[in-house]
Order: sequence, then C-alpha cells, then structure tokens
Amino acid sequence: MLLLNQKTFREVYTFWDFRNNYRKTNLNMNKHLPIYLYGFILILAGIFILFSKQYSFEMIRTTISIGLIVGSFLAFITAFINQNKQVQFAYHQLHASAMLVYGAAVLLFCNTQDKLISYTSFLFFYYAFSEIIFCNWIFNLFPKKAIKIVLIRVLLGLIIGVGTITALYKTTFTVQIFGALFIIIGINVIFYKPVIKAKQLQNIPQ
Repeated sequence: MLLLNQKTFREVYTFWDFRNNYRKTNLNMNKHLPIYLYGFILILAGIFILFSKQYSFEMIRTTISIGLIVGSFLAFITAFINQNKQVQFAYHQLHASAMLVYGAAVLLFCNTQDKLISYTSFLFFYYAFSEIIFCNWIFNLFPKKAIKIVLIRVLLGLIIGVGTITALYKTTFTVQIFGALFIIIGINVIFYKPVIKAKQLQNIPQ
C-alpha cells in the first residue's frame, strides 16, 4: 500500500511538473510570437525583393510598404511587452518607428524606382547606425559582460552599412543586395530575439 501511494504520488508530481513546464513554454512562445512574426515578415520581404523582376513596380511598392507597416506594428507590440526592460523596449521601439516611417513613405510618396532605392537605402543606413549606437549604449551600461553582444551587433551594423553602399554602387545587383539585407535583418531578429539574455540584464536599469 505504501509503495502504491509513493508510485501514485510520483505520477501526480510528474504530471503537474509536466503541466507547469508546458504552460511556461506556451507563455514564453506567446511572449515572443510578435517578434518571430516580425522577423518572418522581413525575411519574406527580402525573398520577394530577390525575385521581384517579374512584378510591376506598383505591386513591389505596395507589397513592401504594407509588409513593413505590419512588421512595424509587431515590433511595437514586442516593445510594449518589454516596456519594463529599458534596453529591449528602446531597441524594438527604434526599429519599429523606422519601419513604420519607411512603409508609410513608400506607400504614400514613392512613385519611382529611384525613390524606392533611396528610401530603402536610408532605412538600411538608419538600421546600421542604430545597431552601432545600441552597442555603445550597452557597452557603457556593463562593459565587462557585453563584449559578445557588442561584437555581434557591430558586425551586423557593418554588414548592413557596407551592403547598402555596395548596392548603391553596383546598380546591376541593387535589388538583389537589398533583398539579401532584409533577409539578414529578419534572421537576426528571429535568432537573436533576446537581444540580451536575462542573466545579463540584472545590472541594467529596468
């Protein structure tokens, strides 16, 4: 009887432990869902641009602008979810604002391919500089723990900046390079979503 009770207790404990872990996993996934979707939208935008030669300018302009506007709202949601965390909130809010302005400008004012290239170049330069500025901010907050983050972010900023300059000079491949840059940013958003891991945030003002 005692052995039976112990076995039953272990089964009940295992069940509740599994349930709690399952609920935590679901909550964590729900918390990060907006940024996952935001990253996928950027990747899809990049893929669309890579294969956009067969589409009309109007279709390209409309698809990219609406996609980025939707992505910006998802980024704003991500910022709102992290509003009690100063770093994540500011980081996602800056990018969300840039994407929203870009999407609206392309949708409302962009009527030529040259303007689309100019607007997109400005967006990528903004993104590159914001990554570098973000790195400087993080490094000043806790220099001993931020080396890896700073190196990754600086490298990303340089890739986006150099890629944009290359796209402007290599006019034959401008569209393809821009598509690749959108994909790189989207992948970064998805796979580096924690910006800074929780244990590294303990010394940062919330």
